[in-house]
Amino acid sequence: MQNEGLNNLYRVIEDYIPESVVKKNNKAKSWAYGYNKEYDLVVISKDGIIGEVVCISGLYIGLPKAPEEIKKGANYWMRKEYPKHLERINSIFQWNEMPREFKDRWVDYIEEEFDNREEGYWFLNNNKPTYITGAHYMYLQWTKIDVGYPDYREANRIFFIYWEACKADKRCFGMVYLKIRRSGFSIFIASCQASKAFFRDWLALRGAV
Repeated sequence: MQNEGLNNLYRVIEDYIPESVVKKNNKAKSWAYGYNKEYDLVVISKDGIIGEVVCISGLYIGLPKAPEEIKKGANYWMRKEYPKHLERINSIFQWNEMPREFKDRWVDYIEEEFDNREEGYWFLNNNKPTYITGAHYMYLQWTKIDVGYPDYREANRIFFIYWEACKADKRCFGMVYLKIRRSGFSIFIASCQASKAFFRDWLALRGAV
């Protein structure tokens, strides 16, 4: 018989790393993004600080640490509406032509969205601090599917965390993903590729602000 819990896809691992080590490295912000050989761990945090360690299909992953305060909202995922003033901006060239006052008004909003896309996003889900990767945020916030914008699904959160770990781990050559039809995988990948292109444009935009 199989051991109890053997087929658990996603588990939070308590005390995987000694608490004293976590505190020391968090204080120094020394957890490097990528594979940590000493603890057989893939760190997907990008600020040098880790929180929970989770295990997905046998891979141990260090998540970012939850912020002390998370903005209260609907207590579940809710997409933020796109500011109407920005709807007429369709390219970097149009942005460059806008007056300084317009740029000053919206640049913080734009930078925050790109930070979410790069570092991930925290929100309260049924009173529980919940982390989604930047790629998942891009998918939920900025990607349209055939029925509009996608809903939040916990299975998707697990997929995107695992995918981020694959990208971070230099030992990894990619992911083998067995899927069913209409699971959303094609749009996941399209969203990730669009995100790469947008980030390239944002680097150019930062030079123009």
